[in-house]
Amino acid sequence: MPKRIRNFVDRAFSRTVDIELLHRLLSPYLGQIDFDWDDLPEDDKKRREAIFNLFARADTRFPAKLQFALYNISTLSTDAGARIIQEIATEAGVDVLAPHRVEGGDDDLRFTPRFIALVTWLDHGAIFDRALSAAAFLAHSSKLERDADREDVEPRHHEAGVQSDFTEAVRRHFASRYNGHYCDVRWFEEEDLLRVLILHGSKPETKNVDQEGTEDTLKFREIVQSTIEYDPRQGSIAVGSKSAADAKKLVKLFGEHVLGDKDIFEASAKEQLYTLEPLQKLGAAFKFHFDPDGDITHVALREVRVDEAQITTTGRLRRSPWFLTLGDSQNALKRLRDVASDLDIADLRIVHAKIDVTIEMDDAEVVVPVTIRPPRTVSMRDHSHERLILEMLEDNDIRKRRRTGQAAAAAE
Repeated sequence: MPKRIRNFVDRAFSRTVDIELLHRLLSPYLGQIDFDWDDLPEDDKKRREAIFNLFARADTRFPAKLQFALYNISTLSTDAGARIIQEIATEAGVDVLAPHRVEGGDDDLRFTPRFIALVTWLDHGAIFDRALSAAAFLAHSSKLERDADREDVEPRHHEAGVQSDFTEAVRRHFASRYNGHYCDVRWFEEEDLLRVLILHGSKPETKNVDQEGTEDTLKFREIVQSTIEYDPRQGSIAVGSKSAADAKKLVKLFGEHVLGDKDIFEASAKEQLYTLEPLQKLGAAFKFHFDPDGDITHVALREVRVDEAQITTTGRLRRSPWFLTLGDSQNALKRLRDVASDLDIADLRIVHAKIDVTIEMDDAEVVVPVTIRPPRTVSMRDHSHERLILEMLEDNDIRKRRRTGQAAAAAE
């Protein structure tokens, strides 16, 4: 936590932050952090330097409520966090920056993601809380993905008792697994997605702490977030969790209570969801295809890892005695051909591929790094554009989607 606090007010932020906004944030805690605001230098540059130094030496002596505030504000102090805040505020008909705009002036340089998060925390608590919940669905770089074994399965979460029964089942699971007592389940419906956010305890941790000059131990259970996203159109579920075992359990519980069938996603657990066969087949000639009029403007094959591993007749993986990882700014397979011309890609296994997807957004471009690891894993740091990227992977036959015929075969 202290590192997160120190990172909140860096040099750039301390030089540009609205001093009065920061004063409003710190005002209830000034006595507890031994900081006299009235003694700050009159000179603006020196005032800001003193504020920077306060955060530079921040530690766990900062009050818990202030640490909580700074942690949550810093969570949304990113480009993705700012976008979420602005989208939710627009839906609510609120301009969170209106009181801070200067008529006839250019305020864009002041309105950084940290500025937007700070203003929203101070003045628009309901919007901030909604944005914080939405940001939780971007937190897990990779998610457990499953497909229902039949189509047209509608969630029953609006039926009496379904949400409460699901919540109780989830609570019992985490209580038995971690002996924790906290579990909060929140439901969100956004366009054609049903999203469930679960806040729960984790394994206990014990750390040595400085307790008023004496060494002591502190035992605590961190509150972590698990997320569920269900798409009724495709019958697909994606679960983000720190534990693979928890993710699999949540899939079963969601199927049982919300869809009425605890095994509805089991058939897809053994199926291949991602493949790099198109890259294997075309080698250096492979190119990603996307709609030239869409939001994706470029896809670069930044890295590939190859080896000679093979799947035996019994289905086991025979490990390779070597592997080669090669990167390139545009096409790593071309680089592989140039660097190791004696290797035939047809005789190798592509273990993973890393791509950079460039997306046009609001007259600017954002680059999203994505890692593809067959048979069932894709990971990306920024899930803001997840559905757009997954659709692009489907269009390039890298992401497979279970069809009706497959579902029927699985059922038989």
